[in-house]
Amino acid sequence: MKVLKITQRLFPLLLISLLLMSFSGLAQNNYSKHYHYITDSENADIEIRVGDIDNLGFGWPEGFDPFCGKNTSKHRYPWDIDPKDPAGTDRVILGSSYKGTGRKDGYAARTKRPDNAPTPIKIDYKKVELPIKNVMIQLFADDFQAPVWKSSFQFSVDGKRLPYVEEILNSLKQTGPIGKLVNLGILSEDLELFADGKVEILIDDPLTGVGDGFAIDFVNLLINPKGNYECTGTIYGVVMDEQRNPISDASVNTNAFAETLSDKDGNFQFQDIPVGLIAVNASKKGYESASIVVELNKDDKKKVEITLKSKKESGNFMKEQLDKKGFVDLYGIYFDTNKDVPKPESKPTLDALIKLLNENPEISLSVIGHTDSDGSESSNQDLSNRRSKSIVRLLISEGIDSKRLKALGKGEKAPIASNKTETGKALNRRVEIKKN
Repeated sequence: MKVLKITQRLFPLLLISLLLMSFSGLAQNNYSKHYHYITDSENADIEIRVGDIDNLGFGWPEGFDPFCGKNTSKHRYPWDIDPKDPAGTDRVILGSSYKGTGRKDGYAARTKRPDNAPTPIKIDYKKVELPIKNVMIQLFADDFQAPVWKSSFQFSVDGKRLPYVEEILNSLKQTGPIGKLVNLGILSEDLELFADGKVEILIDDPLTGVGDGFAIDFVNLLINPKGNYECTGTIYGVVMDEQRNPISDASVNTNAFAETLSDKDGNFQFQDIPVGLIAVNASKKGYESASIVVELNKDDKKKVEITLKSKKESGNFMKEQLDKKGFVDLYGIYFDTNKDVPKPESKPTLDALIKLLNENPEISLSVIGHTDSDGSESSNQDLSNRRSKSIVRLLISEGIDSKRLKALGKGEKAPIASNKTETGKALNRRVEIKKN
């Protein structure tokens, strides 16, 4: 009888313990899955994850939340690749331009082809029937160090490069190696890439030849995120020029997710930003864009100062950018509204472009016209076509071989900033030159 009474007392506690173990197991099983798809989650209308949440197989410290935590601890490398992990995750990746020589980090020194070759991360899900208003990509990124090694990562979705995401990845400094969550926003003009239910994300450095390795633990795709972020912080600061004068109406964004304009004193502020590695990027026509990386943790309030340098579109500047990124956006070529003949004040930039081509006969270029989203899509496409052809004709008239030049218009289809502000529109109106 005494034993029975003890059992009766213990039974509720045992039941609670079993339930807690069960819920814990469900959560752990969710983390251990290589693919996760759910609709109407607490986070988004549609949420899809590729890759297990296991810190590259090293696991998490007790109480560590990868969606709300600080940097991971330093870990050993290389590690054993689990063939069950989705392609492109949980392994060291090196850019396709790396040939085994030159500057290299530890990841490059201790891994080899084909194991470390750039590999698309494929995300398959049901075709999206509801309107897509916003998209966020959450990457758990490990050991991105472009500012240290002078690498230059390209980021593409279904083969389309997203330069505004590249700015973020190329600002990260994750010396360690260590990992942390990075939240990436997608501009409205690129939302259609996520509608058909088949997405391929590729991160590569095909140009610099630097051995700068990185890894991705998982990718979490949020379609129409609900903004229910458990862990948030605040970032504020000022945009100024090289003489420390404030710059007003600069476009400032955090990981292309939240955007604002600096005020008359150069000040800006973002509240309730989801935590992680945040690249605060500032841009304004006439200046070189600049980024500062902030490690934002729960309830942090971080202040930053961003200095923008005046942009000098010299031949040397163009060559440097072409070698590093494969393209450069030019803002010193001016047109009257709806016209395709460059204005006289375009001469300095056009002369620099001619000099670049004359001094580097091995370079062939595509001249690409871009517009903002004002007006109809068809008229913007036509205008960008005419402007690019006009520039190519001018270059040919200056003695540049026509075989080295291609004219292409992309209209409003390839923005690098939001079209919601006049500053963003000015950044989208540009002439891009790209290596063929």
